[in-house]
Amino acid sequence: MTSQSANVVVIGGGVNGASTAMHLARMGAGRVLLVEKGHLAGGASGRSGAMVREHYLHPTLVRMAQEASAIFHNWQDAVGGDARFTQTGRLLLWGQNDADAVRANVAMNRSLGVEIELLTPSDIAEILPILNTEGVAVGAYEPNSGYADPMATTYAYAQAAQDRGAEILTGCAVTGIRTAGGKVVGVDTDDGPIEADAVVAATGPWVNRLAAPLGETLPVTPIRVQMVHLRRPPSLESLDTAVIDNTTGAYFRTNAGFKTLVGGEAPGDLEEVVNPDAFGLNADHDTITRYWDRARFRFPGFAAATQMGGYGSLYDMTPDGNPVLDKSAAVEGLYWAAGFSGHGFKLSPVTGRMVAELVMHGECKDHPVGDFRAGRFAEGDLLTGDHPYEGRAHQ
Repeated sequence: MTSQSANVVVIGGGVNGASTAMHLARMGAGRVLLVEKGHLAGGASGRSGAMVREHYLHPTLVRMAQEASAIFHNWQDAVGGDARFTQTGRLLLWGQNDADAVRANVAMNRSLGVEIELLTPSDIAEILPILNTEGVAVGAYEPNSGYADPMATTYAYAQAAQDRGAEILTGCAVTGIRTAGGKVVGVDTDDGPIEADAVVAATGPWVNRLAAPLGETLPVTPIRVQMVHLRRPPSLESLDTAVIDNTTGAYFRTNAGFKTLVGGEAPGDLEEVVNPDAFGLNADHDTITRYWDRARFRFPGFAAATQMGGYGSLYDMTPDGNPVLDKSAAVEGLYWAAGFSGHGFKLSPVTGRMVAELVMHGECKDHPVGDFRAGRFAEGDLLTGDHPYEGRAHQ
């Protein structure tokens, strides 16, 4: 074992665990040890669509996303290494039922400084003439959006953490939280115990395996999601703008040259509750055809695409689709960073700092971390926007 004691143990080597470890190391938290049961980015992080955007439905999330986006655009100076961020712009499409909500949310985003433009179907056709605008009543465009490489991003955080003295221990599963007198004293692993003054559980869909034995259960559900790869035909080879089609529940972004990654976030796409250690790693045949149908409808040229497989991943979903960033209600010195619900990647530069500040100072200096408290669900005070969109499980 690399270390048998630490000031802070971070459990989970995904993008948010690695970001938290980096920020703790930068803040002088002492001996920081990140423990991962497999390899870095080996879970949902490495399979993320990894899109970067600022448009959200709640001001707290907008401000966090703005800060995170600025970091992705200036990664070398802000973090170090290379997240392989690619700016593509992001086009969002909605039907008539969402038109009023879109106008209200775009106005709110613009008032906070987000560069986002409201579009008519005619405007959309000018931006992407290869797109079929049938069923689209209104759109929005974020020119500064894009995507990054989720594995490169995670490893960059980890390297930055190591550069500040943190240790990374992979291939070591944490099997439980050690407590004494209501306080955390470390963790148990399959390689033996590690003493610690504080522990951060950034374990995504596995979080309740650590929480439940302590008498605490978080409202985090492991949901299987699927993505499909289509090799674009020549007529679509120039398609590099990310498109979020809220009318069909599909999203599209370029990937690996002339491939397009197609995902789904309609309510029916996010209903498969699974064991996070035993779920389908490949896309199902009916999902491939269903997503391909959505692609062909919105971009008729995809009828000539070649289907090149797909894969399964996990969302750690909460009832309001937003994470729990909080101290444990049961154990002093234990902190939760889980339930990111499919948008943890894009916020990771900021959530890692927020969690680190929560550990170090009990609060975050510039974002209301209390908005993400675990107790909000029992209180009925969910973190939702004033103008939600219909027919979309992930806002």
